[in-house]
Amino acid sequence: MDANRHAWNWISKGVFRRVPFGTAKFFNCFLRALMVLLLVVGNAWSAEEPKAAKLKISGYGLLDNLELKILLKAFDDESKKREFFDANYIEDAALILVSRVNNDGFLNPKVTANLILKNGERVSYEWHEAVRDPLPRPTEARELEFQIEEGVFYFFDEIAFEGLNAIPEDEARAFFVERGALVKLKTARVFTPGRLTRGLSALTDVLARKGYDEAQATTAQLDQNDESGAVNVKIRVQEGPQFLVRSIHTERFYSSNAQPAEVSTVITNTVFSRLWKQDLAQALRATNFHRGYADTTVAITETNRVKTNGMVLLDLLVKVNSGELIKLGDVKFSFKDTQKTKESLLKRRVRLKEDENLDRIAVEAGRYRLSRLGIFDSVGMRYEQVDEHTRDVVYDLDEGEEVDVSMLFGFGSYELLRVGFEVNQYNIFGRAHRARLRISQSFRTSSVDYLYTLPELIGEDVDVFLHAFGLRREEVSFTREEFGGGAGARKFLRSISSDFGVRYNYQILHAVETDIAEQVGVAEAAVGSVTIDLKRDKRDNPLYPREGYRVFGSLEVASEYLASDVDFQRFEFGASFHQPIHRTSWLHLGLSHGVVFTQGDPRDELPFNKRFFPGGENSVRGFQEGEAAPRNADGDVIGAEVFVSANVEFEQALTESWSAVVFFDSIGIAQNLGDYPFDDTLFSAGFGVRWRTVIGPVRLEYGHNLNPREDDPAGTLHFSIGFPF
Repeated sequence: MDANRHAWNWISKGVFRRVPFGTAKFFNCFLRALMVLLLVVGNAWSAEEPKAAKLKISGYGLLDNLELKILLKAFDDESKKREFFDANYIEDAALILVSRVNNDGFLNPKVTANLILKNGERVSYEWHEAVRDPLPRPTEARELEFQIEEGVFYFFDEIAFEGLNAIPEDEARAFFVERGALVKLKTARVFTPGRLTRGLSALTDVLARKGYDEAQATTAQLDQNDESGAVNVKIRVQEGPQFLVRSIHTERFYSSNAQPAEVSTVITNTVFSRLWKQDLAQALRATNFHRGYADTTVAITETNRVKTNGMVLLDLLVKVNSGELIKLGDVKFSFKDTQKTKESLLKRRVRLKEDENLDRIAVEAGRYRLSRLGIFDSVGMRYEQVDEHTRDVVYDLDEGEEVDVSMLFGFGSYELLRVGFEVNQYNIFGRAHRARLRISQSFRTSSVDYLYTLPELIGEDVDVFLHAFGLRREEVSFTREEFGGGAGARKFLRSISSDFGVRYNYQILHAVETDIAEQVGVAEAAVGSVTIDLKRDKRDNPLYPREGYRVFGSLEVASEYLASDVDFQRFEFGASFHQPIHRTSWLHLGLSHGVVFTQGDPRDELPFNKRFFPGGENSVRGFQEGEAAPRNADGDVIGAEVFVSANVEFEQALTESWSAVVFFDSIGIAQNLGDYPFDDTLFSAGFGVRWRTVIGPVRLEYGHNLNPREDDPAGTLHFSIGFPF
């Protein structure tokens, strides 16, 4: 009890030290009452529920033990409620563990199950392979520990090829092991029989796509050292001749006509493969689907082949049987459970017109648009025949959860630990409206953000939204307080593959706990503004960009005609470019620019909060966040009206999960617009390492300032999550 009381006092002091007394007192009382309620419910639950059986895994490393335990619990949802582990569960769990350890390259592990039975007796059973003699029945264990002895780790040591000419050997090895990493670890060359089989299959498929339709890849020799785990493999490749299509003769049949209505012949020299054949058939079917021939079939046969110079030239006959013209009857919606979504919304979403020709491509597009609403767990589609020439379309819909709550977690060098939660509400009023409430807290920032979205309210791909927010953030030279709200719309511009947005915001801005704001801007202001955004993202992966580019721009216009106390225009532009140099090394380039214009004196028209404060883990990495901005004569950071920054970064993979980076960051800054584009420059260079995770790269980087000012740090160490630009 004393420990709990001390912990509570510490939490309440930490959380509420800046909250007015009345509010803090209320939350203290509320949380204390909540804790008492949870204790009472927990004790009652513990008294009613039987003691759960205990599961433990050891011998495979701390993190892997935990991962395997989570795997077993996911495999059997009832394990959390089990009072005893029976023989079936123990055998199934052992099978999963042996299979998993095998897949990690340990082909001869030993898994021991240590049991404490219901009567207190201790027994043990061993598995050396996935299958063993059944355990005695009945078996009831209140405690179960799986102890894993890995044994020898097997890995590809040498992979040799014979008969391979169509692709380079290094490219072929990539189907079996990771290639090109700077540090060559055994864990990147795991050997298992299954991995060898999959590699052979992948190599055969690649050769087939290049036209070697009769290609075969087999294991010619396999030497396995059971002491060291080294495996040497020789792979025999029989490529055979390359197949090319010389001509395509197409005959089109309509209804039940015995003679083709259209005949054409195309002379070509394309590479033949089964995938190419499938694509050709699908393209011909799609053409007829658009015209209402829903039962179109395509048959492709070989009429002649000529062998010459190690190649096989094919002549193909394509018969397209269109079948009968089909009309669309009714569009129906079938729900797995009680229907909540308005049918008018669904019909508007699928955009199908009854009594017109049935277009199967349009029907599938309607299914895709329904799934994009984000309110269904699954969207199926089927046809119901009305008569010989009419069919109904039925969409089978499974509505998802209406409310989803998730925890938020992050870390940054300036913010430090960031936690929070997000509540999403879906399909509000049955019209696919969405609401999102996000609350987060870090050591420097408190924020609340609410977003309400109305999809496609005023047109295709146009989402209307309402937005409200509150923010308190300790910047490097002042404390930022902002709250407000607004409304806007977003649209995806298909012609240029870009997202376009426009919104109106009304914000209350405060720059508090500072004496410098009034020197260069407005410390407190009510800002009414219209913001226009445009973004084009052609990166191959937003978490780990390796190729492509991203461009974005934003223009905010504040005016007294928009209920604003101040008049200014704030423009930001950014771009990034990513280019692979080698299979495991990449060049990343970043560029950003910001400028603020005012109608009069910036000290009267520009809120201090709207100045630019560059620097940090995603900008100039020799500085903490906000430090790479102009300083006054006293060394205080006062922000910029103009900045131009550039980043150059080289990344080299070390292993499958780790990479090293070296970077050079530069920025030009100007306190006043009259010194455009800048009157001072800062440069930093550094290096770091990155660890690949499912939420993005975990980064540890050090940036050294090459020309620091008097009050600047010599350099800064950053630990953060996410790609920098």
